[in-house]
Amino acid sequence: MIRLETRLEFKPYLGLMYRMTYRNRAVLFLSVFGTLMFLGSLIYMLFVPMPLKEMPLSQLIFGVIILGVMPLSVYRTAKKNYASHAKLREKIVYELSEERFRQIGETFQAEMDWSTVYKVQELKDWILIYQNRQIANLLPKAEMGEQLPEFREMIRRLGIRAKMRRN
Repeated sequence: MIRLETRLEFKPYLGLMYRMTYRNRAVLFLSVFGTLMFLGSLIYMLFVPMPLKEMPLSQLIFGVIILGVMPLSVYRTAKKNYASHAKLREKIVYELSEERFRQIGETFQAEMDWSTVYKVQELKDWILIYQNRQIANLLPKAEMGEQLPEFREMIRRLGIRAKMRRN
């Protein structure tokens, strides 16, 4: 059995939310497009002589909105979620056995069979255990320490859909 104790802090949670948002292809495309719009209109305004009324302000404004609003929106949503979901801030003990995945918080207990897990994903600093396509339990990899190879092997043995690192 793997047992780990963790408490999720806001800064790492925010970093994970940015990472999850910006790995979405649509968000990436929109960010690149906004950057190109902003830089293109800025370069055009600085180096092409023209009357003030012909300046491409709409492209510049669009670029600023895309580059400013998206990160602010992710920050605001993460801050709101972190503040409004007390379970995110609690100390949680995870017990991971061959049979089930158990969470014991300060105000709750949850248990689920591995057969009901949608998928497991390993990121650089996180293990995400998805209950469905949108909801995941967040386990900081640093808390797993030397139990990480054992966890990887257990997930492989159980045949759970997973994206795990090899090392």
